[in-house]
Amino acid sequence: MKIKSIFALFALMLGMFLLTACGDDEEATPQNTVNQEVVGTYSGWSHLTTNFLNKNYADNTIALVLAEDGTLTATYKNQVWGVATIKGINASRDAESNGYQLAGGEGSFVMNNPRDNSTQEFSCNLQSGTISADKKEMKVVILANMTTAGAHGEMTFTFQTGDMPTE
Repeated sequence: MKIKSIFALFALMLGMFLLTACGDDEEATPQNTVNQEVVGTYSGWSHLTTNFLNKNYADNTIALVLAEDGTLTATYKNQVWGVATIKGINASRDAESNGYQLAGGEGSFVMNNPRDNSTQEFSCNLQSGTISADKKEMKVVILANMTTAGAHGEMTFTFQTGDMPTE
């Protein structure tokens, strides 16, 4: 009888251990909660400026996803220029507008060369970002550092939701 009692106690302890060990240890921190609020895909247009160009481009997107470390990863897609992936972004509430501010983040921009259909990778970072309280308006400034010979120097992409203005 003692063996059955010991076995039952052991089984109960093992079950409690497994439930505790497999539980969700990650608690939602205030930062993770704010970052989760802005997750989504935003569609719009971009204005590109370099030493040689100053032009608008339609049909751009930015997808914000929550990374494993709780920060945001942004993937910016421009049909002409390519794809930028920026990691380590954090959102915060903007008390004045009740919207959000985006800050931090570095990554790479895989740019298309329309002349020969090749691609080249450059470092980039998020200069600034805002999202309205209703999440319908977003403006993000991405700085890409083109440091190769003959390149445009710094490229600034200003992404905005909505329809591109006519030029």
